[in-house]
Amino acid sequence: MIRLGMHSSLWTSAWTREGAELSVADAARHALDIVEIALLEPDKVDVAHSRELFKRHNIVPTASLGLPIEAEATQHPEKAQAFLMRALEVAHDLGSNTLCGVIYSTLGYRTGAPPRPEEYDAIARALKPVARRAADYGMTLGIEACNRYETHLVNTAKQALELAKRIDEPAMMIHLDSYHTNIEEKGFAAALADGGGKVRYVHLSESDRGVPGSGNIDWKSVMVALKGADFDGDLVVESFVNMPPQLASALSVWRPVARDRDEVLDIGLPYLKSLARATGLIA
Repeated sequence: MIRLGMHSSLWTSAWTREGAELSVADAARHALDIVEIALLEPDKVDVAHSRELFKRHNIVPTASLGLPIEAEATQHPEKAQAFLMRALEVAHDLGSNTLCGVIYSTLGYRTGAPPRPEEYDAIARALKPVARRAADYGMTLGIEACNRYETHLVNTAKQALELAKRIDEPAMMIHLDSYHTNIEEKGFAAALADGGGKVRYVHLSESDRGVPGSGNIDWKSVMVALKGADFDGDLVVESFVNMPPQLASALSVWRPVARDRDEVLDIGLPYLKSLARATGLIA
């Protein structure tokens, strides 16, 4: 069953107690199923407080991250593994069934050259034990394909699938994002096909990362492609209104992408819901 959610950066730049309270209550008011937590600093999360919030408002969490530069997986696979193990533990304790995102590198890190087999070997060495732990928790571990300006390692669904195959663990899945596919793929349907049936998590993000329906993304074709692929995972709207500083720099977001969170929730979200219903993707 498809679950619809929103990335926490719509509401808060850090998952503090105050940020969590605002995010979860507002998500419930707008009839969302999920809040995706930007789990960039897992040790700072008040797990018990967040769990109580999710239970009270009948919202479920998911979690995503990019690795800190000191734990970038191609350079420091052992540190990457340790960071991901801790993040996975926190995500599980929060009640999340997935940890996804740029789990293989640091957003904004690029060597200036095409990826090398040794880099993928290091990533696989770091992620394989994490994927096994995820399976023990009943969770999935998702590789997000990101555009060429943010990473040189995984830009397409095909590359994400190849990396998942290299890791070779059942808990691995692919995480796509309409913002990135709009840059790197021939179309959203092509990206889903290249994902080889492993795409289980999708970010719905406008071409300028702002209000869905206000930019260049062909949202109808995205919904039709998801319906045609029998997608049955999580759809999470990603609009960066309150970004963590480390993300703003890595993603080169230098100006507001929306007037405020209400513009996304009151205009963009209903627009996406209406298209998803019209295409038969959701009831």
